[in-house]
Amino acid sequence: MKNQLACHSVLEFEEVSSTNSVAEMLVADGKPLEGSVITAKFQRGGRGMGTNIWESRTGENLLMSMIVYPTFIRPDQQFLLHKISSLAVMDTVKYFTHSEDVSIKWPNDIYAGKSKIAGILTKNVISGNVINSSVIGIGLNVNQMIFSNHLPNPVSMKMIKGEGFDIKRVRGQLCRDFSRYYTKMQQGKFAELKDLYLHALLNHQVEARYKVGSEIFVGVIEGLTEFGRLKVRHGNKIREFDIKEIEYLW
Repeated sequence: MKNQLACHSVLEFEEVSSTNSVAEMLVADGKPLEGSVITAKFQRGGRGMGTNIWESRTGENLLMSMIVYPTFIRPDQQFLLHKISSLAVMDTVKYFTHSEDVSIKWPNDIYAGKSKIAGILTKNVISGNVINSSVIGIGLNVNQMIFSNHLPNPVSMKMIKGEGFDIKRVRGQLCRDFSRYYTKMQQGKFAELKDLYLHALLNHQVEARYKVGSEIFVGVIEGLTEFGRLKVRHGNKIREFDIKEIEYLW
């Protein structure tokens, strides 16, 4: 399994609508080798969480989707996939930038300081009590130096380190990091993965400002529910939030 997940089966494209769309189509048409990776130099319709788009200049960043079959975890445990993919991308960024100021912004954005360097989008196909397949899409800013003004806080590895990187080498390292965490998930090391994720979580056990609707408040992230909802202490109460329900204020 470890070798299969190390990106030995890679489909490379010049341009696609999105790597996730291609991966989802391949899964629907058959059963590609687990760990199969789709990459592209450019995405016409790169997607982020919800209605967000993912901007990337041609050939400057890592745009990839990986296909896995995590049939050994239940659908109610699917947040584990967010945990392992986030930890893998974070480790890869740290490896190349030599920076420890890299964290996970819940649920699965990767931040360098207070700037976003990577985003992850996971699509699961569930049947009954089984996750038949997962497509994990990753957009990692590697060499891009100029971003659109409407993006609030982008950063790239090159901006941090002051030098460019070989994108295939970055992809290889990311696959190795992902394989390592995927193996931990296979082995049932859920408590270890939870601890690693919380340790890496931006604002964990730190007072910070948040916005929910029109309400702005100071709270402390205490952890996650079993299903991955964010637990924030506000005064004497613990409030729980789902994806897109809470906004971080810097």
